[in-house]
Amino acid sequence: MGQLSVIGSIALYISCFGLAGVLSKTNIKSKFIKLFLVIVPPVILATFRYNVGYDYGSYIEGYNNSFQTTYESIIASYKVGDPIAYYLITKFATTFNSERIYLMILALFSLIPAVFYILREWKDKNIRPMIIFIYMFSPFIFSFSACKQGIALSILMFSLKYVYDRKLLKFTICVVIACLFHSTALVFFPVYFFLNRRGNLSTIKKVLIIVVCLIIIMNLQLILGSALDGRYEIYATNIVEGKNRTFWLYSLLTIIFLLFEKKFIELDKRNELLIMMMVIGVLCQYLGFSNAFTKRIGEYFLMAQVFLIPQCIYLFTKDSRRILKGFIVIYVVAIFLISTPIAASGMGFVPYQFKIW
Repeated sequence: MGQLSVIGSIALYISCFGLAGVLSKTNIKSKFIKLFLVIVPPVILATFRYNVGYDYGSYIEGYNNSFQTTYESIIASYKVGDPIAYYLITKFATTFNSERIYLMILALFSLIPAVFYILREWKDKNIRPMIIFIYMFSPFIFSFSACKQGIALSILMFSLKYVYDRKLLKFTICVVIACLFHSTALVFFPVYFFLNRRGNLSTIKKVLIIVVCLIIIMNLQLILGSALDGRYEIYATNIVEGKNRTFWLYSLLTIIFLLFEKKFIELDKRNELLIMMMVIGVLCQYLGFSNAFTKRIGEYFLMAQVFLIPQCIYLFTKDSRRILKGFIVIYVVAIFLISTPIAASGMGFVPYQFKIW
C-alpha cells in the first residue's frame, strides 16, 4: 500500500483525467477502440485505489459478504427499490476473488455509458476533451463514494440521447435500468417531458417545472417516507457537511448560463434543456443547506455542467480561448476540493492511496 502527497494526488487526478480527454481527440474511426483508450487511465486509477471514497469500506465489506450469497437468494429477496443490479454485479465479481477486479468492474459501469454517449453525440473536438475531463472530475469521481448512484448517473447521461431524439420507450428503459442501481434515478424521468415534439422548452413550461420541482423537493422527506417505503429517509434529515459551499459556485455558473442562454442555444439547441437542468440542480443545492439528500438528487441534474462549461470558450475570442480552458481546469479542481475536502485519516479522495493487489 502506498500514499501520495496532497499535491501529488491532485496532479495525478489532473494528469489521468487530462490524458483521457486528450485521447478522445485521436483520429480513430472505431468508437469502441476510442472508448477503450479513453477509459483506460481512469479505470486504472479506480482499480488500484485503496480507502479512496467515503463509502469505500462499506462497498468492500459488501463485496466480501457476497461470497456467502447466491444469485437465487438475491433475486428471491428482491423488493421494489432495491439496487438489485448492483447486488448481482457484486456477486458476479466474487467469481474473480479479487477486490481490485471488483473495483475495476464498478469503474467500467460508471464510465462506459456516459463516455460512449459523449464520444458518439458530442463531436466538436474543441470541447470534447474538456467534456471528458469534467465528467471524470465530477460524476465519475463522485462514484468513488456513491458507486450505485454514480452508475445510475452514467446511464442517465446516456439516456439524454433519447430525450433529444424523442424516443420515450428507449429513454424509459434507460431510467428503469438506472433505478436498478439506485431507485432515486426515477426523479430523472420527467426530464423527457420538458421538451415538446419539436424539442423546444417554452417559458411557461420552465416556470411550471421550477414550481413543481420546488414542491417535490420541499416535501422530499414525506416522499421518501411513503412512496419509497422509508428508503433513504434518514438522509433527508441530515445536515450537509462542508456548509454547502458548492451552492455558491454552481449558482454563479448557472447565472452565467442564463445570461448567455440565447448564445448557448445558438451554439447547440440541446443547451436549452441542459440549462434548465442546471437550474433544477442549483435548487437542490440550495435546499441542501437543511437537507443533505437533495444535494444527492441534484447530481442527476448538475451533470448538465459537463457539457455547458466547455462551451463557455465560444463566448470569447479565439485568442483568449486557450487561457479560458486553463481557468476552466482551475474551476473544476476548485469544485472538487471544496466538495471533497482533504481527509488525512483516509476514506477521502485526497491524499490518494493505492494498493497494487
